[in-house]
Amino acid sequence: MPTSARLTVVPGDGPLVLVAPHGGRRDAERRPWAGGHLRMNDLHTASLTAELAALLGAGALINEKYDRNEVDLNRVSEAHQRAPWFLERLAELVDTAVRRHGRATLLALHGWNVVQPVVDLGLGCTPGEDPFAVGRAAAVSPAFAASALPRLVAACRAHGIAATVGARYPARHRENLIQLFTPRYAEDGRPQVRALAGLAPLVDAVQLELGIALRWPGTWRARLVAACAGALPALLAAPHPPGAPPSGSGAAEPAPPVPRRLEFAGAALSGLVGLDASRTGRLLLFPAGGGLVLFTGERLGHAPGGLRVQPSASGDLALRYDGPLLRFPDTMPFLDLETGLARAELLEGEIALHFAPAHAHDGTAEFGTVTGSVALGDVRHPVTARGFAEDGASAGPWPRLRAALDLGDGASPHSRSGSTAARRTASSVATGGTSRWRRRTRRSARPMRRWRTSGSSWSWWTAAGSASRRARSTVCP
Repeated sequence: MPTSARLTVVPGDGPLVLVAPHGGRRDAERRPWAGGHLRMNDLHTASLTAELAALLGAGALINEKYDRNEVDLNRVSEAHQRAPWFLERLAELVDTAVRRHGRATLLALHGWNVVQPVVDLGLGCTPGEDPFAVGRAAAVSPAFAASALPRLVAACRAHGIAATVGARYPARHRENLIQLFTPRYAEDGRPQVRALAGLAPLVDAVQLELGIALRWPGTWRARLVAACAGALPALLAAPHPPGAPPSGSGAAEPAPPVPRRLEFAGAALSGLVGLDASRTGRLLLFPAGGGLVLFTGERLGHAPGGLRVQPSASGDLALRYDGPLLRFPDTMPFLDLETGLARAELLEGEIALHFAPAHAHDGTAEFGTVTGSVALGDVRHPVTARGFAEDGASAGPWPRLRAALDLGDGASPHSRSGSTAARRTASSVATGGTSRWRRRTRRSARPMRRWRTSGSSWSWWTAAGSASRRARSTVCP
């Protein structure tokens, strides 16, 4: 495995060429995340590309060192100006494959920073348009799009991996490396660029945007490797089209979800979950032993499984999740995302939680209880916690106030012992930009005289005496 200019070059025997342009790492001390305007490197794509090259007999060009904030090797002009040797090494690998086999298939591996086991295949054009109507606007031939590409999609789905075509990252930016294999650069005046563009008619190039679960070492990465091995004959063979090219994601657009949030705090486990109308979702868990566990997802509802929150007519919520999660030893990803991700490990999770509101009502927010269980790897955590659920768009600007007042069901020390009139039932305040006061009392109970806010706490007085109680509020984004 010769190394040149901090690149690993793997010679291959077949027509398959792999490239990992963003496999480097950022120096956190020299380029602190707090400095802003930094781009994420695609963690674990370098080792994954090397693994695939060894298994599939493919040639490979792997960037293991360069931070994309120093030079972005997936941008044609930037690579030509600052790293021309990258384009030269890539041209050598592709040219060797073409001379030996008459054609080449190029796969560029990238990272999609969602925890889902998903891959989006970019062909260099927008889904839905006809890339072959005038010339060849896509980075693949019609024959490849109609034969090899569906085989790769089917192989991924057979291993439980959600595969789409250009649904999220179509690789259509003019500076994207995949564009070298479209007609865009055919007449380019730069020698290194023109050398690759001249091979485009004999190359089918696809960008693979891989979710975190498929890049981190573990079961899901093994499934991806198996899927690529299963599709290898179609990727290597000269394609013969059986029909029309595939379109977009291949699935109808499901109805958009209702935005919904659930937060809970318990002795063994605390957490929050959020679903947005844009089909993004997140799940964050805080185990009692420290650290945090995270799921993030996009395009929810397009693949089986995933994060699901089902409401009932009574206001209950059922939360279910089965799949990969990221476990962090600390809260570093909130301070430095790339450094934090590099320290995370992948584990399987199984989550079943039930939220029961404290009061039946027609509002969009309510306090209540959360029960169920959370399995993180081999450890199962029973959950009994207080919770808060709301749906719809967030109310009011940040910060917003949320408070719960629990007056219990015992007798007041200022009343007759055991007196029915002195017994109290639960009361609560739920605010989300505009204050709302809800109170339940027994018919014989004396009403509260008044309530007011003071600073960031709620104050109230009972009618049964001069004793006052205070409840802390929580400020939530």
